[in-house]
This record gives sequence, structure tokens and C-alpha cells, in this order.
Amino acid sequence: MPIEEDFTEALRTTLLTFEPPNTPSLVQAGVRNGRRRRRRRATAVGVSGAAVLALGGLGTAVVPGLLPDGRTAHHTTAGPAASATTGSATASATPKPTFTRTLSADRALATLTALLPSGLTHTSPPGGRQSGQLWVDDGHGKSLLEVHVSRQTSTTAIRSHVFAGTTPLADGTLIKSRQAPPGTGPGHTAVNVLHPDGLYVTLMQWQAPSQNSPSTPSTPILTLAQLRAIATSSQWQ
Repeated sequence: MPIEEDFTEALRTTLLTFEPPNTPSLVQAGVRNGRRRRRRRATAVGVSGAAVLALGGLGTAVVPGLLPDGRTAHHTTAGPAASATTGSATASATPKPTFTRTLSADRALATLTALLPSGLTHTSPPGGRQSGQLWVDDGHGKSLLEVHVSRQTSTTAIRSHVFAGTTPLADGTLIKSRQAPPGTGPGHTAVNVLHPDGLYVTLMQWQAPSQNSPSTPSTPILTLAQLRAIATSSQWQ
């Protein structure tokens, strides 16, 4: 006997054997409650049947659920083939790390300090020990230096964006220098170096104590040639 008929028969038997109290409203409420339950059961059976048909015919069915805040979410239940496709898509969409390690700011600053020309004083700005920043002063004002060093495992994106159009040196090293146009804020120079083994050094100089301050020295403390010499030093290896 189908489940709907089982439920209906059980409900009918219960109602026949039930002796209602003298209050007619209680009887009517019980009948209404039984009808609601029967409709819910019928609806549940219909939904289950539709889900089975969808699984058999399409291989995938969307099953609604509720998020903790009460909003409706949809989860996909897939067959073996669909699961394999979904897994591959998820794996390919997951970004892979592009570097194996980054030189700590303390070590990078220690190397940078050792490579500075003589005659300069240097101090650490607030937060500089964590961000790889250093103040240098030639007696005419402070400039901000910033250094980042990492070991890249994939250099495709860096080559196509940072070093686009750059001719490598004989050993395969790429060097790219950039200078901010005059009138666009404090003087700013950056040198990027990418070695064939994936070692990537970025050295930046602002002609001011901070990135947003007016230029303090009339000329950059470190010339472009000096910045390139520091960034290409073998001490970063």
C-alpha cells in the first residue's frame, strides 16, 4: 500500500476511535492538523521522486539548504563523472603559491644596510622592521628605502608584467628600473631584479621620509646606478 494511503488509513482509524471532548473546536483543530500533515507528506514524496528522476536522468540535482543566517543555499550532488569534473575545475581554479620563501624583513634590512654607500646615516621608521623599510640621511634630509626579496617558483607573471620588453643579461638576469615622472609626488625610483634561479629583488627609494610626504632632499640620495648595484649584489643570494 502506498505511503499516502497508509497515512490516510492510520489517520482515519485514529479519528474513528477518538472520543472528542465536549469542545467542538478541539476536534476541528485536530482534523486540520491531520490534513496539514498529510499534505506535507505528499509534498515530501513528490520532491523525493523528482530528485530521484533528476539524479537518474541528468547525473546532477540541486538540493536546497539553509545557511546559518536563514538564507537559502544550493548544494550540488553529482554523480562520479560530474564529481571528477568539479574536482578538476576546483583544483585548476585554486591559485598556487608563486614563491617558496620570502627573506625576512630583518635579514633583508641587514643586507641592505651593509650595501649602503659610506657617509650615510640610517634609522628605522615606525614599523620598518616588519615592512622592510629604512630611512637614510645624507645630512640634507631623509629618504625612505624599501626592499623585498623572495624566491619565485613561477616567474611567468612577473616576466610578462614587470619585465615586459626587457632584454636579459648574458646570464639570464632581468633588470627593470622605473622612475616616477616629476610632479607626481615625491621622487620615486624602483629597481626590480629577477635572477634565472627565481631570486627576485625589489628595491625602492622615495625622495622623502614617506611615500606621501613632499620631497625633502633636492636630489635623490642614492643614484639609479647605486640602487642597481645594491639590487644586483650577490649578497642577496
